[in-house]
Amino acid sequence: MRLLANRYEIEKVAGTGGTSVVYKAYDLQAERAMRAIKEISKSNPDVYDMAKLESQLMRELYEKDTSYGFLPNIIHRFEIGDKFYIVQDYLDGETMDKMLEAGPMPYEQFIESAQQICQFMTFFHSTGRVHSDMKPENIMVIRPDTRWDNRKEHTVKLKFIDFGTAVRNEAGTTRGYTPEYAAPEQYREARLDERTDIFNIGATFYHMITGRRPARVANEHRVMTAAERFRFDKNINAEIRKIILKCVQDDPDARYKTCDAIYRDLMHIEKHFHFRLLTALYGAAIICFAGAGICALLSNSMQDNADSERYAQYFNAGQYADALRIDHTNRDGIYTKLINSFTEDEKLDTEEDNLIINEIKARSDLAPTDSDYGRIMYEIGNAYWLYYDPHTEGAALNENELEKNRITVSYEWFEKAVGNETFAAAEPDAYARAVIFYNIGQFYIEIDRKEREGTDDRQFYLNMWDSIQKLSAYADDPNEVISARVCQTLCTLISRYSPKFRLVGTKQSEQEAILDKISAKLYKNGAISYTNTYSVGIAEQIDVDAVRLKLSMAYAD
Repeated sequence: MRLLANRYEIEKVAGTGGTSVVYKAYDLQAERAMRAIKEISKSNPDVYDMAKLESQLMRELYEKDTSYGFLPNIIHRFEIGDKFYIVQDYLDGETMDKMLEAGPMPYEQFIESAQQICQFMTFFHSTGRVHSDMKPENIMVIRPDTRWDNRKEHTVKLKFIDFGTAVRNEAGTTRGYTPEYAAPEQYREARLDERTDIFNIGATFYHMITGRRPARVANEHRVMTAAERFRFDKNINAEIRKIILKCVQDDPDARYKTCDAIYRDLMHIEKHFHFRLLTALYGAAIICFAGAGICALLSNSMQDNADSERYAQYFNAGQYADALRIDHTNRDGIYTKLINSFTEDEKLDTEEDNLIINEIKARSDLAPTDSDYGRIMYEIGNAYWLYYDPHTEGAALNENELEKNRITVSYEWFEKAVGNETFAAAEPDAYARAVIFYNIGQFYIEIDRKEREGTDDRQFYLNMWDSIQKLSAYADDPNEVISARVCQTLCTLISRYSPKFRLVGTKQSEQEAILDKISAKLYKNGAISYTNTYSVGIAEQIDVDAVRLKLSMAYAD
């Protein structure tokens, strides 16, 4: 057996490439733990430098990924002579493209895998990077069985393994892509952003669910359209097809804005699928036992009566979520009652968020033409903005991240509200506030991309400053939670973007005036003025003096 670095006992060659060899080895300093060791020749300086950068990036990502374990751990890097070695966890699995050679994924495995891809890319984008080459070849499937059809009892676990394009993007060097999964802007060598990754993800989903690679991005120097590249068989689930087609729109503005939005849509079709399956089994049982059409009609009538009784029992007991699962119309104003019940404890948690997605967003019988539609969308958006707290054990967000999360998640609901003319006419004050929150949410969603592209122009920040001024009027809202959240959002925006506001002509005194208003609202005789415990907690996180210091620095010559 070959011994490497007096530590790693080489068992065999696990794979070879043009510039590297991968060994399967035992780590003698870690109770013979299995390792994968990549050996790179230093004869090509570009390959050598790229390997160092990529392994460093993977180590950084591994350390930041404290919630999911999506990356192998880079355990050791060392050099011997003209060779560079990278030691990482040994991944017992296969790349997804190899597995797809046997055919498409079953539906449930697709949903599970697609959700993990979205979770990973949401994490990856949070580091400020663009991947630009997400594809099945760069995804390892870790599981005890190597055949899709024997995997029904196992949970899918994915690992992500190749970040060479991300390194090249950061370095500003030539960007690589895979033609079958590439977005049109990659072929045209235009500026890339998260929406490019979303296209790559959609192309990957297409391969996963159809078992076929998409057509290449260009043919004979002509960019192919999405309609030409992505052709679906009739048996493909319509909801999955809809998600994929939204990912692979030729126009980046028409795609999903975030991977989290894709994840949420995958969540609700998963729940909807299980509901339909149970319904189908229930219906089959009725048919089998009824034996005749009349029995089925009687059974349906009895079921309707039973559902009505169960709905009334749940509703009268204040179990609005259970009642809504039975009747998705806005019977008895149940949507408002449900949202109010969720926020009674001044917290909208992950479980409640999932119910809103699965029972309101996915299955609601509300239509935009309904008189209450705009108001209900506004109420849901307001609940997210004020109370959303998706903390899970081991995955807590810091307050700045959580605030941005609240605002961007509420955005889609405010968007529905501001697009409703009935709501605008019936409740102009609430509608005006919805417009402000919608504009701020849009700002948060677009700012990172615009800054990278250099399209965050004067008008973009002037529009934001206008929204800030309008929002400041609500610092004095009699509802203490609203007041505290307004103060928090105002301080965050001024703290982060006061240099930008200065550049577009906003005076320091104008921003100081808003901070003075916040201070007057938050404090009385040196103590926090709120009496509500939740509002006090928000106020304690606001450091107006620190914001003033940043503002002064922004205007310093």
